[in-house]
Amino acid sequence: MADRIQEVLVSDLLTDYRELIETRNMFFLATADEKGQPIARTRPATFAFPNYDGNGMYLSMGNILKNPRVGLLFIDLEEGSRLRVIGEASIN
Repeated sequence: MADRIQEVLVSDLLTDYRELIETRNMFFLATADEKGQPIARTRPATFAFPNYDGNGMYLSMGNILKNPRVGLLFIDLEEGSRLRVIGEASIN
């Protein structure tokens, strides 16, 4: 069953999910610091996004500098669907 789920629901192509990604007004960004401790934050729905001061701690961006592995979660609350993306981030 796990193999079938992998076959049907997992894709390396984000273009398969472009509409879901582009129509979200926010997403969740999960990062981990250099010790592997996770932190999850909400972010506007774009892959190139600004980092606003917020609480002045810059935890997400600081974590990405130490450990570029990230997880993104896009949720469509009306349709009940979600998209999880894992990868590496960079700061430009």
